[in-house]
Amino acid sequence: MNLHLIRVIDRWVGIPACFFLSLGRRLVKRFQSDAKPRSGKGKLPVKFLFIELSEMGSAILAYPAMRYVLSQYPGAKLYFLTFRQNRFSVDVLDVIPRGRVITIDVEGPLRFIITTFKALKAIREENIDVVFDMELFSRFSSLISGLSGIGVRAGYGKYHEEGLYRGSFMTHKVFYNCHQHMVKNFLALVKAIERQGEHPLVKEKISGKDLVRPCYKSSEKDLEILRKRLADINPVALSAKHLVLFNPSAGELLPIRAWPVENYVRLAEKIMECFDVAVILLGLKEASHAAATILDQVGPEQCIDFTGHSSFKDLMDLLNLADVLVTPDSGPAHFAVLTPIKNIVLFGPETPELYAPFGPNTTCFFAGLSCSPCLSAYNHRNTSCTDPKCMKAITVNEVFDTVSASLNGM
Repeated sequence: MNLHLIRVIDRWVGIPACFFLSLGRRLVKRFQSDAKPRSGKGKLPVKFLFIELSEMGSAILAYPAMRYVLSQYPGAKLYFLTFRQNRFSVDVLDVIPRGRVITIDVEGPLRFIITTFKALKAIREENIDVVFDMELFSRFSSLISGLSGIGVRAGYGKYHEEGLYRGSFMTHKVFYNCHQHMVKNFLALVKAIERQGEHPLVKEKISGKDLVRPCYKSSEKDLEILRKRLADINPVALSAKHLVLFNPSAGELLPIRAWPVENYVRLAEKIMECFDVAVILLGLKEASHAAATILDQVGPEQCIDFTGHSSFKDLMDLLNLADVLVTPDSGPAHFAVLTPIKNIVLFGPETPELYAPFGPNTTCFFAGLSCSPCLSAYNHRNTSCTDPKCMKAITVNEVFDTVSASLNGM
């Protein structure tokens, strides 16, 4: 996906589309009342749709919100709308049946248009009662909510803040709190439909008892198969006492979040000098160049390049198999909380105050430069920075100390 093109389309197409569709809805409401939940007056809603399109990690952060709905609404049926490329982040949670995960394909404009109309058709045919629009960075999901035919629509509103104009489709407009973790923001979204007479929504402290965590356990058979695959690349995967995962890429959408490749090289050298370890490089194809650089400089004796070879299922098995993960803020950092792995996450353009992976084995590094974080819901995750010193300020020595403490405790 071309993020710059997406921003341009979202602005020049999204704004007028949101305006005119909102205007049309207002004109219709002059002649008829807005739709009510299809479950009928006095009855609890049954079908709930969550929308989170572009961020894999956000599906993990939304897990407590989904569990809350299931606990509060007997017989609730959950649905999820996401981009096809991200659907594994929903499936891995094992909270929504696969048949209720609706996807949109972004591999090409024609596929995007066709699958968007198919998704809207599927949503309308399901007669869903409530939609939770969890997106902050685009207007597209707001348009989907407005066109869905769903009676109760909860999403984030600007109120008096700067941010994206997203139309007036929401029946429950929730205040997005940039000073609270996204787990709590998502929980506020689902609690909004229970509230009345509050402005802005939601005036409630999010209780710790609602912050439940997901879990994913790989089978011994799957772990053994993975060990053999790794050993076929390098036998050190079987002989090493410890396995340490490096995710050297922050993804093609926001590469500014990446830690310098030379830091991974130095970190690998220090770890290999002190521990009986195999370093496994993971990631999609875009991580292959960084992985090749690391492998070339540290040598192949204790290093395995697994980039471009793994599926999402392989990633989860790797996280269950290995001892430590070192990664920038990205999808793998959030998948790691489903497993027992020690999770070391490097932040710079975004902040752990909002996006820290929600798990007890997570350690976050954040240099806290005066310009950080520079990506937010208020600027469409756009930045003019071309020199992410916030990531360079995280030193190899401090990350090594945390890796060392984790390995020494095993």
